Amino acid sequence: MAVSDTSKVNELLKNLSELESLSVQIGILGKSGSDVLKIAGVHEFGCDIPVTDKMRGFFAYNFGVHLKADTKVIKIPERSFIRTSFDSNQGKISLKGADLIDMVMQGQMSARAFYELLGQTCVQAIQDFISSNKVSPSNTAFTIANKGSSTTLVDTGGLIGSITYEVK
Repeated sequence: MAVSDTSKVNELLKNLSELESLSVQIGILGKSGSDVLKIAGVHEFGCDIPVTDKMRGFFAYNFGVHLKADTKVIKIPERSFIRTSFDSNQGKISLKGADLIDMVMQGQMSARAFYELLGQTCVQAIQDFISSNKVSPSNTAFTIANKGSSTTLVDTGGLIGSITYEVK
């Protein structure tokens, strides 16, 4: 009587090796120094902008706003949309990841497909977080009046449209 191996250990090891060889990056994946990457960084981490005479003139001419003489810095507050959206969706993302990894281990999905679906899930979570106006702090009255909307981080759609993923 011959003994046959039905454990699929070799297939499991192959799938684990493939998972280990790949990764997924999620967020704004532009070139260093690109405008959208700068904007994303300012909002994700906040920024202090030194006030110059040229800036004072710009605000006065374009908005009719005269900055006080003692105003030295304009503070853009941290409006984390990547880290905070992940934190608020961590449970959902973890469950989705667990379901997908189980499919990879059972040979029902490739490691690349796992990372593709996980990337799509995370991108959607970030975009939904922004579009549902969960980003805080909310816009100032000045910003709302100038852009015509109270939805934080949504103006032209450029930022939200730049959120993506890449499997490497």
